[in-house]
Order: sequence, then C-alpha cells, then structure tokens
Amino acid sequence: MNTEKIEWNIDNASTLSGQQNYLKSDFIDEPPLLIRTNLRFSDNRWEIADKLHPKAHPLDFSPIKSKMFRVLLKKIMLRELFNKRNRTSTVYSRFSEIRRFIFYLEKEKYMYDLRYLSPEIIKEYVETLKKNNLTKNYLSMLLKSVGRFLQEVQFAGYDIDLSEFQKILTVPIAERKAEKEVRKTPNIPERIFNLVVKCALKDMKDKSLRKQDRMMACLIVILTHTGMRKGELHRLEAGKLKDITILNKKAKAFILEFFTFKTTAENNGKWTKTIAFPETVQAYRTLMKLSKDMRKKGSTNYLFLNKFNKIYGRTTFDNLFDTFFYRNQNELFDNISEYEKAQIHLLKIDSYLKGTIPKTLPNVPKIGDTFYTLNPHQFRVAVANILKDKVSLQWIREHMNHLSEEMTKHYFRDELIKETLFNRATNDGTSLGLELNNQNHFIKKELSEPELIKAYEEINKFLKKKKFNIFKDIDEIINTLKYNPLRESIVGVCTKHLGMLCERQYRLATFEKWYFLSPKVPNIESFDFTYKRFIDKSKIVQHNKELVQQDSKYQRDYENEYSSLIKFYQNRVLQEHELLLSILNEKGKEFILSSYPQLEIIISDIENVNEEITKWASTLNLKNV
Repeated sequence: MNTEKIEWNIDNASTLSGQQNYLKSDFIDEPPLLIRTNLRFSDNRWEIADKLHPKAHPLDFSPIKSKMFRVLLKKIMLRELFNKRNRTSTVYSRFSEIRRFIFYLEKEKYMYDLRYLSPEIIKEYVETLKKNNLTKNYLSMLLKSVGRFLQEVQFAGYDIDLSEFQKILTVPIAERKAEKEVRKTPNIPERIFNLVVKCALKDMKDKSLRKQDRMMACLIVILTHTGMRKGELHRLEAGKLKDITILNKKAKAFILEFFTFKTTAENNGKWTKTIAFPETVQAYRTLMKLSKDMRKKGSTNYLFLNKFNKIYGRTTFDNLFDTFFYRNQNELFDNISEYEKAQIHLLKIDSYLKGTIPKTLPNVPKIGDTFYTLNPHQFRVAVANILKDKVSLQWIREHMNHLSEEMTKHYFRDELIKETLFNRATNDGTSLGLELNNQNHFIKKELSEPELIKAYEEINKFLKKKKFNIFKDIDEIINTLKYNPLRESIVGVCTKHLGMLCERQYRLATFEKWYFLSPKVPNIESFDFTYKRFIDKSKIVQHNKELVQQDSKYQRDYENEYSSLIKFYQNRVLQEHELLLSILNEKGKEFILSSYPQLEIIISDIENVNEEITKWASTLNLKNV
C-alpha cells in the first residue's frame, strides 16, 4: 500500500461521517461507498498505514458479529481518520479500546443490539477491567472510549441518557494525578550514568564485538549526550551531521538532524536538530562507517540495520539495547547502593531476549534469569538533570526538542532528596538511623550536632505518622515534603544534608529555580503545568505569609516570593486561562481535547480549575495588569 498518497473521497467520507446519515430505526446501513483509495465503508478490513507506521495494524471489524455494533465503530473510526486526521497509532488505540468493550457485550453478555444496554452492564465491565490491575490512566482511556461508543449510540437515534453513565465512566482526577506523579520515569544515578558512557565508548571501538552490538553502543553514546526519544534514535539517518562556524568563523561546532513525530501536529512528522558534542560526533561517524555497506545493499538511509539490510524492528531494538546492559552487568551494577537500586530495573530474560544475547559470552543466560538494566527514556530525564545546573532552561528545551519550558521542568527530579534519605535509612527503610554507634562516618558526624539529631527525630516522626517506607514510598515522601504547605510540621531537605529544624526549612531551595516570569505570547499548550505551578506557588506564599507573622526574619523571602507570584499570575496564568476559556467557548470541548490531549484533566475539571484560580487570586490579592 502506498502510504504517501492516500486520497479521500471527500463527498462520500463527509456524508458517511455526518450524524444525519444514520437511519433513525432498528436498521443501520453499511453502504459499499468508496471513502478513500481502495477502501469502501462496507469493507471489514481498513488499512491505515502511514509514514510513521508503515506496518500499522489494519482495523479489522470482521470479528464483530453484530452489524449494528460494527457500523457504530466504523462511524467512529471514520471521524477519527477523516475529520480529526489523527495518527494511525491514536486511531488504532481507540479502535482496540472500543472493540474490547464490544467483545465484552457479545462474548460475555451475549448482547447483539442496544435494547439491554444499561448502567449495570457498564458497571460490570468496569469491575472486570479493574481486576486486571490497570493503571488509573489506562483505565480512564478505556472508559473514555466506552463513553465515545455510547455517544455514537445516541447519534444513531437510540434513547440513551449519557448522564446515567458519566460517573461510572470517570476515574477521579485526584487518583490519576497522584499515580502520574508516582510513576514518573526515574533519573539515572550519576555514577551509573558515567559508567554507561564509559562502557558504550569502549564497546563502540571494540572490533571483537558483533556489529549490531557496536552499533548499539554508538546509539547509546548519542543517547547519553542528546537525550533523544527512543523512536528518534531508532530511526536516525545517514548524512545528517552538519558543521557550523562559530566565534567569528574561528571555530566549528556540530548539529545533528533527526526526524521526529513528537513535537509536531503533522502526521508525517518533521526534521529537527540537536547540538552534537564531540563524543556524539565520534559515535555518529562510527555508526555511519559500520552501516555503510548495509545501507548501500538495502538502498536505505537508516543507520541501524539488521543482517537483511533493513531497519530493526522495535522489539529487536529493545532487546539489543538490553543486551548492552547484560554484557556490561558487572561493570555497571557492581556494589550498587539501595538508592541506586531504586532507580534501575530488574529485567527477566525471556526466549526473545535470550536469542538476542550473544552465545559467546561467558555468562550465557537462561530463561528466567534476571539482570539490571535501564530504559531509553531514563536517559532523556538524566540529560535534562545533568544540564539543569549548567545552562539555561531555554537551552535545555531547545536541545531536547520540547514544545515548552514547562515540559522540560517536568523532567527535573529531586535526586538530592532521594539520595539523602536513602543514605541515612535503616535497613528496613522505616526510619533514619539514630544509633550513636552507627559506623557511617558521615552520619556519626551529623549525630554529634544536637540540632541535626533533632532533625533526624522530626523526620522519623513524620515517617512513622505517615507510615512511609523510604525504599518503597520515596516518591510519595518527596511529594508530601515538596507540596505540603505546612512546612513547620515537616522537615525539609536542604542542599548539604537532610534536616534542619522545622522553622528553618519553610520551603525547598530549588522550588523556584527554573521559573521564567517574563511576559510571552499566550499559549494554552502547557496550561496544565501552569495551573499546577500556580496552585503550588500560591499555597507556599500563603503559608509564608502566615509564617512572617510569627517570625519577621522571613519577611524578605516572603516579599520576593509574593512579587514572583504576582508576575507569574499576570504574565502566564491569567493570559493562558483567559485564552483557554475563549477557545473553549468558541470551538468547544472536543476541539481542545483533540488539539491538546494533554489538557484532558484540566478540561474535565474546568469548573474547579476556574474556582481555584479565582479563590487564590482573591485570597492573595493578585491584581490583573
């Protein structure tokens, strides 16, 4: 199938995607009208491959027995493809989610029409999904698709009250937010990150290794310096390293161009670039050399090719990535601390991975064996955190090809907090070690200072009260320390050590470090981050306002933070909020969710969002410009 020249039959597609096309009766038509190149509406197999997914799964409607359900799903998919022009990955996900619900109706409830569809049936389906231990976010996506199907049922003329199903099909926003925070991709400990770079550079030059292992080492070197997304790294092409002159043409620098589908609304993606450091240049040129003959034989410009001179599939790419860590297991993960162990992954070897790992290794793996590894996205997080104290936020955003500064800040991790707690934790993780005979020299020194002993005691009270375990609940501990406005009741973390008295720790030192407050053109793209930041800042300012009344020494800090909040409110929050409400009023909820899916939680809770902004603006007397 030619994925570059798919043409729609606009008249037929427009007619069939319209709500008015349904016959308002028990009969729903499935006409054999041509809707796009080589595809009729009546076909039960729709090919949807495009440039990004040339091997995308087709939409297979044939297993659906009920003609009514089949046509309803086809209508939804036609709008996804023709009206919304969504990417094939998005379309196929929605298709699979709705078809899963239809299969439940047909195979579990023996339902082939809509007469018996009731809230009770939906409740049973939701309970079935929950038994599968799904994430809150994925469950929400599945239920949203069910809601979309029910909306289509209503379009078809069936008497159905969607409000009866709304509560059943909603996962509380608070639960989704909490889970999202806890499931953030962990950073890579600095020691291990440096060892990865060292091993990858060594493997890249080691001619005794298989070619695919040397090529993967090249990719990992590039990854450690650019923080590329996995898909971008996987699809790197030859001839994309460009040199530019700098410093009045006295020096030369390099940029690496690559193709991305992430930071553009275009289905076919776009070319973008990143700065190439010396080791990036070395790795890229080595990769060019290793793949030269293969690219010529395969008539392709991709760099990471298999023995058939074709780009590796995603699964094999992942397995070769993990093979690097298996081969270098001892060098990378020998004598790892509890803190480091919490940041890496324990992977079990299956038959596919076993087949990828070279049989010449002295430690030939067995199925079921486990080893430590990292995932590609962790390097994206690591690069952002390595750069955050060295260059500007804008520089990092451009280097990592983020749409907004807010997204870049989302990658910053609280490694100092984690490491400080892990290094002082008892063996079971329930408290910090207070034993005076502690053999750790650093801890012994801290426990010789009365005010730090008190800090340990206060932290232990906090851990006991919340029933936290440092090793198991580290992210939740950090969130509580970071976002709870009652600073005097929770010991924070300072830059040199854990603890200081509660009255000395009224905010995290790095809390405001990366916030740019200058005016800019309003854009709702990252309003979810803007809103969250505004609420966090408002709570802290309100708390510090109360703290000043108890101790005037905090007056200057309070005034600085309050001034910062006012600028942030005027330059970002107010403008983005007004723009969002304007677009919502003019184009509707569906337009925003389609164009800005990241704002789903905001839009679904818009009334509460409006109230919170108004409340804090009033409470803190935040005046408009």
